[in-house]
Amino acid sequence: MEEKEVLKRLGFKEDENLGKVEQLKNYELSYAGGKESPNDYFYLTDKNNIDDLMSAYLKVLSTEQPVLPIFYYGRIAGWRAYLNPDLSTKDKKIRYEPPYIKIHEKDVQPGSTDELIYVPQSKKDKNGFTSADTRIERGHVLLGCASSFLPFKSFLKRVDYNKYSNIINTIPQFKRANGNHSKSHGQEYFEKIITDHKDLQFFYECEAIFARPTDKVPIGTRIRIVEVERQDNNADPTFVKNSDLSTQVFIPNCDYIKSENTVDDYRAFFIGGDLNSLKWK
Repeated sequence: MEEKEVLKRLGFKEDENLGKVEQLKNYELSYAGGKESPNDYFYLTDKNNIDDLMSAYLKVLSTEQPVLPIFYYGRIAGWRAYLNPDLSTKDKKIRYEPPYIKIHEKDVQPGSTDELIYVPQSKKDKNGFTSADTRIERGHVLLGCASSFLPFKSFLKRVDYNKYSNIINTIPQFKRANGNHSKSHGQEYFEKIITDHKDLQFFYECEAIFARPTDKVPIGTRIRIVEVERQDNNADPTFVKNSDLSTQVFIPNCDYIKSENTVDDYRAFFIGGDLNSLKWK
């Protein structure tokens, strides 16, 4: 899909662009896709030299706490992590209670993204979803296999699917933005860099990006993957220079289906999270 059409489906008018988004203001963006290309994402390049800042992050993550939240106006928008398979243990006895906030069906507005994300649906109920509903998935910000690289059982996965959903790591995502297919490269496409190299170490950032601080649905996800190495077990980890595995991208959270939606329809969806804002042929 052409860049102009992608921006429209993210709710941007013709005179607007991603460079105006606060969470993306420190990056140069370059669209990797085209009309028939599966590369439905933007490459990101840091505008400023952040080598010292990155090294400081890695120092804290490797010595004190392997996962830290990324905040955006008081909201946990993402995670910064040091993924090291050597720290993982098979016997993970530390377990966490389900999230303190239990989502009840009576508190959810019909047709909203809350209904799809937080209220588990039986198979027979799913058949009653509209075409708009079925194109939204429960997406994880931090990759689901993170526990394979952490010294404790991941507390970011959903617990007890029939009652709870971990709201601090779950976002509404269009299927194409969340998955990985031959004709589309979503979040799983980049997570596969890590899952295909489970013997390596990585510095990893994943952040849900919002057009406005009060929006309910993110317009996409920023992912940074940097390969890390240690000369020996006692040495501090360092970044691998010019690694083919390192990358940073922004993955648009939009549909790629023929539709009648206007830019205002899409903007209304990201603001309010109302699935009824959108319609498809």
